[in-house]
Amino acid sequence: MGYLNSGITTTLTAKLTPIGRQKLVLTNNNLVQSFSLGDSDANYNAALPLMVGQIPTDGGSVGPYGSTTNSVGLNVTIKSQLILNSTGITYKPVEPTSINLTTTLVPNGQITLTSANLTQNTVNRNNVNTDSLVNLYYSFGLPLSSNDDFRFTGLTYSQKGYSDTAFSALAQSNIFIIGIDNSQFGEIIDGKVVKVQVTTTASTYTLYSSFQNLGYSLLVEDANYNDVSSNVNQFGTNIAVMFSDSIQKPNGDSTLSWATGFGTVKPFSQNRKQLYNLQTNSNLTQTADTAVGLAYLDEGFVVITNQRIINEGIITSATVVTIDSISTAIAQNITCISNRGEFGTSTNKTFSVGDVPRISEIGLYDGDGTLIAIAKPDRHLVKNVNEFLALGIKITV
Repeated sequence: MGYLNSGITTTLTAKLTPIGRQKLVLTNNNLVQSFSLGDSDANYNAALPLMVGQIPTDGGSVGPYGSTTNSVGLNVTIKSQLILNSTGITYKPVEPTSINLTTTLVPNGQITLTSANLTQNTVNRNNVNTDSLVNLYYSFGLPLSSNDDFRFTGLTYSQKGYSDTAFSALAQSNIFIIGIDNSQFGEIIDGKVVKVQVTTTASTYTLYSSFQNLGYSLLVEDANYNDVSSNVNQFGTNIAVMFSDSIQKPNGDSTLSWATGFGTVKPFSQNRKQLYNLQTNSNLTQTADTAVGLAYLDEGFVVITNQRIINEGIITSATVVTIDSISTAIAQNITCISNRGEFGTSTNKTFSVGDVPRISEIGLYDGDGTLIAIAKPDRHLVKNVNEFLALGIKITV
């Protein structure tokens, strides 16, 4: 048995029992109906309660196949419970708002990857008989033939093409594909935080991701994880476009850089990260930028289309990719309230009149009284019977 890791927190995280895991799948978020307060780790003959980091844990965190788990094992019980009131019952209904679910997007943190975590290939779409990776041209929404190129090279934006836009050079028969090991990122890569450094036989190029300048609030762009412009929909649903100072600086301005604001908390609104211009607009002194590739944020690919970079010969062992990624945390938040005058005595055999309850676990139950989940604080919660106690319990689903 190990100790529960210490930490300062206002919300406790519950671990589901095996039955709780099954019922959570089979029923709904109205599963948890009541709670109890346990003192199974309290010996009231001892003068001191358990301090920070001294509460025994209920189960580890290692799940199957290298995952993590929020479950306890079979047959876990609460040995002793606090008694709610003079009726002798040990349970109390949770608050009505406890049926609410919350969804939180959680950044996983910026990481830098080298060639050991990358797969790199040059693909020519004409090698349909010899290279299976030609299939990926369709996956990436790129032109499949020279006839398809015409939309990018022969039709203007007003003609429903891209020949006069930042996308004009994305139609190429040769592309360089960088695949990121999916063990290195969450559900989606943050499209604001993609940086690729490729070294060729002639030079080193650094590529940065950005979003189209749509005239939106920069605070809105800070909150986006992908380019929301309809112009990128042909390539996929979660896309960022890649640019390089070595090919063309933002807006064709030698004083600007695509590197500005990279990796900061509010890159656009506070740190002047550059959005890209799809077209030239002389009235707004905007010059069309030059895309050098695309980042596929949920699939974990960066595709380089710029022929200058590709034709110089990329030294794959020197490629470095920096990303941040996002994972979704879905949780049910259970509110358990112990009012003054409640839970003042215990079934613990060491408890005597005058002892102050030492809470080391909170049990959550369904309508049948079946234990669904257990939450444990990192220390004893010492509650005098005349004190009010509100506990927030989070169940990750």
